[in-house]
Amino acid sequence: MKIYWFMLAWVIIFGIMSQMKAEYVHVGEERYEARTNLFMALVTFSVIIFFAGMRSHVADTTAYIKMFNEYPLFSEARDVLLDSSAREPGFRLFSILIKTYISDNYGVWLWIIAIISGICVMVPLYKYSCNFGVSAFLFMASCQFIWMFNGMRQFMVASVIFACTGLILRNKTILYIVVVCILSTIHTSALILIPMYFIAKGEPWNQRTMIFIVVIVLAMVFADKFTNLLTDVVETTDYATSVNEFKNTDDGTSLIRILVESVPIIIAFIYRDKIKDKLTPVIKLSINMSLIASGLYIISKIAKSGILLGRLPIYFSMYNLILLPWLLQNIFEEREKNLIYYTMIVCYFGFFYYQMCIAWGGMDYNSIILNLNY
Repeated sequence: MKIYWFMLAWVIIFGIMSQMKAEYVHVGEERYEARTNLFMALVTFSVIIFFAGMRSHVADTTAYIKMFNEYPLFSEARDVLLDSSAREPGFRLFSILIKTYISDNYGVWLWIIAIISGICVMVPLYKYSCNFGVSAFLFMASCQFIWMFNGMRQFMVASVIFACTGLILRNKTILYIVVVCILSTIHTSALILIPMYFIAKGEPWNQRTMIFIVVIVLAMVFADKFTNLLTDVVETTDYATSVNEFKNTDDGTSLIRILVESVPIIIAFIYRDKIKDKLTPVIKLSINMSLIASGLYIISKIAKSGILLGRLPIYFSMYNLILLPWLLQNIFEEREKNLIYYTMIVCYFGFFYYQMCIAWGGMDYNSIILNLNY
Protein backbone atom coordinates (compact mmCIF):
# COMPACT_ATOMS: atom_id res chain seq x y z
CA MET A 1 0.00 0.00 0.00
CA LYS A 2 2.92 2.39 0.57
CA ILE A 3 3.41 2.77 -3.18
CA TYR A 4 -0.24 3.71 -3.74
CA TRP A 5 -0.16 6.28 -0.92
CA PHE A 6 3.01 7.74 -2.45
CA MET A 7 1.28 7.93 -5.85
CA LEU A 8 -1.72 9.70 -4.30
CA ALA A 9 0.55 12.21 -2.54
CA TRP A 10 2.48 12.86 -5.78
CA VAL A 11 -0.71 13.46 -7.75
CA ILE A 12 -2.03 15.85 -5.10
CA ILE A 13 1.19 17.88 -4.89
CA PHE A 14 1.80 18.17 -8.62
CA GLY A 15 -1.92 18.50 -9.33
CA ILE A 16 -1.97 21.60 -7.14
CA MET A 17 1.16 22.92 -8.84
CA SER A 18 -0.33 22.25 -12.28
CA GLN A 19 -3.39 24.31 -11.38
CA MET A 20 -1.17 27.14 -10.13
CA LYS A 21 0.41 27.16 -13.61
CA ALA A 22 -2.96 27.10 -15.39
CA GLU A 23 -4.04 29.82 -17.80
CA TYR A 24 -7.55 30.83 -18.78
CA VAL A 25 -8.70 29.96 -22.28
CA HIS A 26 -11.87 30.71 -24.24
CA VAL A 27 -14.30 27.75 -24.23
CA GLY A 28 -17.60 29.26 -25.38
CA GLU A 29 -19.61 32.43 -25.64
CA GLU A 30 -17.90 34.79 -23.21
CA ARG A 31 -16.81 31.77 -21.13
CA TYR A 32 -13.28 31.05 -19.99
CA GLU A 33 -11.87 28.10 -18.08
CA ALA A 34 -8.47 27.33 -16.58
CA ARG A 35 -6.23 24.92 -18.48
CA THR A 36 -2.94 23.60 -17.17
CA ASN A 37 0.13 23.29 -19.39
CA LEU A 38 1.08 19.99 -20.98
CA PHE A 39 4.38 19.59 -19.09
CA MET A 40 2.71 19.79 -15.66
CA ALA A 41 0.01 17.39 -16.79
CA LEU A 42 2.68 14.88 -17.83
CA VAL A 43 4.55 15.27 -14.54
CA THR A 44 1.36 14.71 -12.55
CA PHE A 45 0.51 11.49 -14.40
CA SER A 46 4.11 10.28 -14.67
CA VAL A 47 4.06 8.56 -11.28
CA ILE A 48 1.05 6.41 -12.25
CA ILE A 49 2.58 5.46 -15.59
CA PHE A 50 5.96 4.73 -13.96
CA PHE A 51 4.71 2.30 -11.31
CA ALA A 52 2.22 0.69 -13.71
CA GLY A 53 5.03 0.08 -16.19
CA MET A 54 7.45 -1.22 -13.54
CA ARG A 55 5.11 -3.70 -11.86
CA SER A 56 5.74 -7.44 -11.98
CA HIS A 57 3.16 -9.47 -10.04
CA VAL A 58 0.24 -7.23 -9.12
CA ALA A 59 -3.30 -8.66 -9.27
CA ASP A 60 -3.84 -10.20 -12.74
CA THR A 61 -0.47 -9.02 -14.09
CA THR A 62 1.06 -12.45 -13.47
CA ALA A 63 -1.44 -14.05 -15.85
CA TYR A 64 -0.76 -11.38 -18.48
CA ILE A 65 3.01 -11.89 -18.20
CA LYS A 66 2.56 -15.64 -18.64
CA MET A 67 0.41 -14.97 -21.70
CA PHE A 68 3.00 -12.64 -23.23
CA ASN A 69 5.87 -15.07 -22.61
CA GLU A 70 3.93 -17.85 -24.35
CA TYR A 71 3.24 -15.80 -27.49
CA PRO A 72 5.43 -16.81 -30.47
CA LEU A 73 7.24 -14.38 -32.73
CA PHE A 74 5.29 -12.99 -35.68
CA SER A 75 6.86 -15.36 -38.23
CA GLU A 76 5.58 -18.33 -36.21
CA ALA A 77 2.30 -16.84 -35.06
CA ARG A 78 -0.06 -17.88 -37.86
CA ASP A 79 -1.92 -20.48 -35.80
CA VAL A 80 -2.18 -18.20 -32.78
CA LEU A 81 -3.48 -15.25 -34.79
CA LEU A 82 -5.99 -17.31 -36.78
CA ASP A 83 -7.27 -19.35 -33.83
CA SER A 84 -11.02 -18.74 -34.05
CA SER A 85 -11.62 -20.19 -30.58
CA ALA A 86 -9.42 -17.54 -28.91
CA ARG A 87 -10.88 -14.14 -28.01
CA GLU A 88 -9.68 -10.66 -28.88
CA PRO A 89 -7.28 -11.28 -31.81
CA GLY A 90 -6.32 -7.61 -31.83
CA PHE A 91 -4.64 -7.88 -28.44
CA ARG A 92 -2.74 -10.97 -29.56
CA LEU A 93 -1.54 -9.21 -32.71
CA PHE A 94 -0.59 -6.08 -30.75
CA SER A 95 1.42 -8.12 -28.23
CA ILE A 96 3.12 -10.34 -30.83
CA LEU A 97 4.21 -7.31 -32.88
CA ILE A 98 5.77 -5.76 -29.78
CA LYS A 99 7.50 -9.02 -28.89
CA THR A 100 8.83 -9.45 -32.42
CA TYR A 101 9.86 -5.95 -33.43
CA ILE A 102 10.44 -4.06 -30.16
CA SER A 103 11.39 -6.42 -27.32
CA ASP A 104 10.60 -9.88 -25.98
CA ASN A 105 10.93 -8.51 -22.43
CA TYR A 106 7.51 -8.36 -20.79
CA GLY A 107 8.58 -5.21 -18.91
CA VAL A 108 8.79 -3.27 -22.16
CA TRP A 109 5.35 -4.56 -23.14
CA LEU A 110 3.85 -3.46 -19.80
CA TRP A 111 5.53 -0.06 -20.17
CA ILE A 112 4.04 0.47 -23.64
CA ILE A 113 0.54 -0.36 -22.40
CA ALA A 114 0.99 1.84 -19.31
CA ILE A 115 2.13 4.78 -21.46
CA ILE A 116 -0.79 4.37 -23.89
CA SER A 117 -3.34 4.10 -21.07
CA GLY A 118 -1.94 6.90 -18.93
CA ILE A 119 -1.49 9.39 -21.76
CA CYS A 120 -4.93 8.63 -23.17
CA VAL A 121 -6.51 9.45 -19.81
CA MET A 122 -4.35 12.52 -19.26
CA VAL A 123 -4.95 14.17 -22.65
CA PRO A 124 -8.77 14.62 -22.37
CA LEU A 125 -8.35 15.92 -18.81
CA TYR A 126 -5.69 18.33 -20.03
CA LYS A 127 -7.93 19.47 -22.90
CA TYR A 128 -11.35 19.59 -21.26
CA SER A 129 -11.11 19.76 -17.45
CA CYS A 130 -11.57 23.18 -15.86
CA ASN A 131 -9.41 22.00 -12.95
CA PHE A 132 -6.83 19.42 -14.00
CA GLY A 133 -5.49 19.04 -10.46
CA VAL A 134 -8.88 18.02 -9.10
CA SER A 135 -9.46 15.66 -12.03
CA ALA A 136 -6.10 13.94 -11.45
CA PHE A 137 -6.88 13.65 -7.74
CA LEU A 138 -10.26 12.09 -8.53
CA PHE A 139 -8.64 9.58 -10.90
CA MET A 140 -6.45 8.40 -8.01
CA ALA A 141 -8.82 8.78 -5.06
CA SER A 142 -11.77 7.12 -6.83
CA CYS A 143 -9.39 4.19 -7.50
CA GLN A 144 -9.94 4.29 -11.26
CA PHE A 145 -6.15 4.27 -11.59
CA ILE A 146 -6.08 0.65 -10.38
CA TRP A 147 -7.32 -0.44 -13.82
CA MET A 148 -3.78 0.21 -15.06
CA PHE A 149 -2.61 -2.46 -12.60
CA ASN A 150 -5.54 -4.88 -12.79
CA GLY A 151 -7.60 -5.26 -15.97
CA MET A 152 -5.14 -3.44 -18.20
CA ARG A 153 -6.45 -4.86 -21.48
CA GLN A 154 -9.95 -3.47 -21.05
CA PHE A 155 -8.65 -0.24 -19.58
CA MET A 156 -6.32 0.33 -22.53
CA VAL A 157 -9.40 0.18 -24.76
CA ALA A 158 -11.40 2.45 -22.40
CA SER A 159 -8.61 5.02 -22.22
CA VAL A 160 -8.16 5.15 -26.01
CA ILE A 161 -11.91 5.66 -26.42
CA PHE A 162 -11.78 8.40 -23.77
CA ALA A 163 -9.03 10.07 -25.79
CA CYS A 164 -11.40 9.99 -28.79
CA THR A 165 -13.87 12.31 -27.05
CA GLY A 166 -13.22 14.88 -29.75
CA LEU A 167 -14.76 12.57 -32.35
CA ILE A 168 -18.05 12.64 -30.43
CA LEU A 169 -17.96 16.40 -29.96
CA ARG A 170 -17.29 16.91 -33.70
CA ASN A 171 -20.06 14.45 -34.68
CA LYS A 172 -17.62 12.07 -36.42
CA THR A 173 -20.03 9.17 -35.96
CA ILE A 174 -18.69 6.82 -38.65
CA LEU A 175 -15.07 7.31 -37.62
CA TYR A 176 -15.99 6.78 -33.95
CA ILE A 177 -17.78 3.52 -34.75
CA VAL A 178 -14.82 2.32 -36.83
CA VAL A 179 -12.46 3.04 -33.92
CA VAL A 180 -14.76 1.17 -31.52
CA CYS A 181 -14.94 -1.84 -33.84
CA ILE A 182 -11.16 -1.97 -34.13
CA LEU A 183 -10.77 -1.69 -30.35
CA SER A 184 -13.35 -4.44 -29.83
CA THR A 185 -10.77 -6.86 -31.24
CA ILE A 186 -8.74 -6.05 -28.13
CA HIS A 187 -11.70 -6.28 -25.73
CA THR A 188 -15.13 -7.30 -27.02
CA SER A 189 -16.98 -5.31 -24.37
CA ALA A 190 -16.08 -2.10 -26.25
CA LEU A 191 -19.02 -2.78 -28.58
CA ILE A 192 -21.37 -1.46 -25.87
CA LEU A 193 -20.09 1.99 -26.83
CA ILE A 194 -21.91 1.93 -30.17
CA PRO A 195 -25.51 1.95 -28.84
CA MET A 196 -24.50 4.09 -25.87
CA TYR A 197 -23.01 6.66 -28.25
CA PHE A 198 -26.49 7.54 -29.48
CA ILE A 199 -27.83 7.81 -25.92
CA ALA A 200 -24.96 10.10 -24.90
CA LYS A 201 -25.44 12.47 -27.83
CA GLY A 202 -27.57 15.55 -27.42
CA GLU A 203 -28.90 17.55 -24.51
CA PRO A 204 -28.85 16.17 -20.96
CA TRP A 205 -32.12 14.66 -19.78
CA ASN A 206 -33.39 14.31 -23.35
CA GLN A 207 -35.84 11.64 -24.47
CA ARG A 208 -33.15 9.01 -25.08
CA THR A 209 -31.60 9.44 -21.64
CA MET A 210 -35.03 9.37 -20.01
CA ILE A 211 -35.79 6.06 -21.76
CA PHE A 212 -32.49 4.74 -20.39
CA ILE A 213 -33.57 5.80 -16.88
CA VAL A 214 -36.90 4.02 -17.35
CA VAL A 215 -35.03 0.83 -18.32
CA ILE A 216 -32.99 1.08 -15.10
CA VAL A 217 -36.15 1.55 -13.03
CA LEU A 218 -37.84 -1.42 -14.70
CA ALA A 219 -34.73 -3.53 -14.07
CA MET A 220 -34.95 -2.62 -10.37
CA VAL A 221 -38.68 -3.41 -10.18
CA PHE A 222 -38.38 -6.71 -12.02
CA ALA A 223 -34.96 -7.66 -10.66
CA ASP A 224 -35.42 -11.45 -10.71
CA LYS A 225 -36.75 -11.62 -14.26
CA PHE A 226 -34.08 -9.18 -15.45
CA THR A 227 -31.32 -11.26 -13.89
CA ASN A 228 -32.60 -14.48 -15.51
CA LEU A 229 -32.85 -12.75 -18.90
CA LEU A 230 -29.33 -11.39 -18.57
CA THR A 231 -27.96 -14.80 -17.62
CA ASP A 232 -29.61 -16.41 -20.66
CA VAL A 233 -28.04 -13.78 -22.94
CA VAL A 234 -24.57 -13.94 -21.43
CA GLU A 235 -24.43 -17.75 -21.45
CA THR A 236 -24.35 -17.67 -25.26
CA THR A 237 -21.30 -15.39 -25.33
CA ASP A 238 -17.58 -15.62 -24.58
CA TYR A 239 -18.34 -14.62 -20.99
CA ALA A 240 -20.19 -17.84 -20.19
CA THR A 241 -17.22 -19.43 -18.45
CA SER A 242 -16.71 -16.38 -16.26
CA VAL A 243 -20.41 -16.28 -15.34
CA ASN A 244 -20.33 -19.88 -14.15
CA GLU A 245 -17.09 -19.28 -12.27
CA PHE A 246 -18.25 -16.24 -10.32
CA LYS A 247 -22.04 -16.53 -10.07
CA ASN A 248 -21.96 -18.04 -6.58
CA THR A 249 -19.54 -15.47 -5.12
CA ASP A 250 -20.16 -12.27 -7.09
CA ASP A 251 -22.60 -9.96 -5.28
CA GLY A 252 -22.36 -7.16 -7.82
CA THR A 253 -20.86 -3.69 -7.54
CA SER A 254 -20.74 -2.42 -3.95
CA LEU A 255 -23.29 0.17 -2.88
CA ILE A 256 -20.47 2.48 -1.77
CA ARG A 257 -18.93 2.39 -5.26
CA ILE A 258 -22.34 3.09 -6.83
CA LEU A 259 -22.87 6.06 -4.49
CA VAL A 260 -19.42 7.53 -5.16
CA GLU A 261 -19.75 7.22 -8.94
CA SER A 262 -23.29 8.64 -8.86
CA VAL A 263 -22.42 11.83 -6.95
CA PRO A 264 -21.71 13.92 -10.10
CA ILE A 265 -24.91 12.96 -11.88
CA ILE A 266 -26.97 13.49 -8.72
CA ILE A 267 -25.51 16.99 -8.32
CA ALA A 268 -26.06 17.72 -12.02
CA PHE A 269 -29.72 16.69 -11.73
CA ILE A 270 -30.40 18.67 -8.56
CA TYR A 271 -28.88 21.83 -10.00
CA ARG A 272 -29.94 21.26 -13.61
CA ASP A 273 -31.86 24.54 -13.83
CA LYS A 274 -28.94 26.52 -12.44
CA ILE A 275 -26.41 25.14 -14.90
CA LYS A 276 -28.53 24.78 -18.06
CA ASP A 277 -27.33 28.10 -19.52
CA LYS A 278 -23.67 27.38 -18.71
CA LEU A 279 -23.37 23.97 -20.34
CA THR A 280 -20.63 23.45 -22.91
CA PRO A 281 -20.68 20.52 -25.39
CA VAL A 282 -18.17 18.46 -23.39
CA ILE A 283 -20.16 18.95 -20.17
CA LYS A 284 -23.40 17.92 -21.87
CA LEU A 285 -21.63 14.78 -23.05
CA SER A 286 -20.13 14.20 -19.60
CA ILE A 287 -23.53 14.42 -17.92
CA ASN A 288 -24.98 11.81 -20.27
CA MET A 289 -21.93 9.56 -19.90
CA SER A 290 -22.12 9.86 -16.11
CA LEU A 291 -25.78 8.86 -16.23
CA ILE A 292 -24.93 5.79 -18.31
CA ALA A 293 -22.13 4.83 -15.90
CA SER A 294 -24.41 5.07 -12.87
CA GLY A 295 -27.13 3.10 -14.66
CA LEU A 296 -24.74 0.30 -15.56
CA TYR A 297 -23.43 0.16 -11.99
CA ILE A 298 -27.00 -0.20 -10.73
CA ILE A 299 -27.70 -2.93 -13.28
CA SER A 300 -24.55 -4.80 -12.24
CA LYS A 301 -25.77 -4.69 -8.64
CA ILE A 302 -29.24 -5.92 -9.58
CA ALA A 303 -27.79 -8.72 -11.72
CA LYS A 304 -25.13 -9.50 -9.06
CA SER A 305 -22.45 -9.22 -11.72
CA GLY A 306 -19.67 -6.97 -10.46
CA ILE A 307 -17.02 -9.09 -12.18
CA LEU A 308 -18.62 -8.78 -15.62
CA LEU A 309 -21.20 -5.97 -15.87
CA GLY A 310 -19.45 -4.02 -13.11
CA ARG A 311 -16.52 -3.49 -15.46
CA LEU A 312 -18.54 -1.92 -18.27
CA PRO A 313 -19.01 1.51 -16.61
CA ILE A 314 -15.30 2.30 -16.92
CA TYR A 315 -16.02 3.29 -20.53
CA PHE A 316 -18.26 6.07 -19.22
CA SER A 317 -17.28 6.87 -15.62
CA MET A 318 -14.05 8.65 -16.60
CA TYR A 319 -16.21 11.54 -17.77
CA ASN A 320 -16.95 12.14 -14.07
CA LEU A 321 -13.34 13.34 -13.84
CA ILE A 322 -14.32 16.23 -16.12
CA LEU A 323 -17.86 16.71 -14.84
CA LEU A 324 -17.39 16.93 -11.07
CA PRO A 325 -14.75 19.73 -11.07
CA TRP A 326 -16.92 21.69 -13.52
CA LEU A 327 -20.01 21.32 -11.33
CA LEU A 328 -18.16 22.47 -8.22
CA GLN A 329 -16.78 25.43 -10.15
CA ASN A 330 -20.10 26.53 -11.66
CA ILE A 331 -22.74 25.76 -9.05
CA PHE A 332 -21.44 27.10 -5.78
CA GLU A 333 -20.68 30.66 -4.73
CA GLU A 334 -17.11 31.66 -3.92
CA ARG A 335 -17.70 31.63 -0.17
CA GLU A 336 -19.05 28.08 -0.38
CA LYS A 337 -16.39 26.58 -2.64
CA ASN A 338 -13.66 26.09 -0.04
CA LEU A 339 -16.01 24.13 2.22
CA ILE A 340 -17.25 22.05 -0.70
CA TYR A 341 -13.69 21.28 -1.90
CA TYR A 342 -12.54 20.32 1.60
CA THR A 343 -15.58 18.08 2.03
CA MET A 344 -14.92 16.43 -1.33
CA ILE A 345 -11.25 15.80 -0.48
CA VAL A 346 -12.09 14.26 2.91
CA CYS A 347 -14.81 12.04 1.41
CA TYR A 348 -12.59 10.80 -1.42
CA PHE A 349 -9.72 10.17 1.00
CA GLY A 350 -12.15 8.06 3.01
CA PHE A 351 -13.24 6.17 -0.09
CA PHE A 352 -9.62 5.58 -1.16
CA TYR A 353 -8.82 4.11 2.25
CA TYR A 354 -11.98 2.01 2.29
CA GLN A 355 -11.52 0.64 -1.23
CA MET A 356 -7.79 -0.03 -1.03
CA CYS A 357 -7.41 -1.13 2.59
CA ILE A 358 -10.77 -2.69 3.48
CA ALA A 359 -12.62 -3.77 0.33
CA TRP A 360 -9.45 -4.99 -1.41
CA GLY A 361 -7.58 -5.89 1.75
CA GLY A 362 -4.56 -3.71 0.98
CA MET A 363 -3.48 -4.35 -2.59
CA ASP A 364 0.17 -5.40 -2.80
CA TYR A 365 2.71 -3.87 -5.15
CA ASN A 366 5.56 -5.94 -6.56
CA SER A 367 8.36 -4.91 -8.91
CA ILE A 368 11.30 -7.14 -9.69
CA ILE A 369 13.09 -4.31 -11.52
CA LEU A 370 12.74 -1.87 -8.60
CA ASN A 371 13.20 -4.61 -6.01
CA LEU A 372 9.99 -3.53 -4.30
CA ASN A 373 7.44 -5.73 -2.57
CA TYR A 374 4.87 -3.84 -0.52
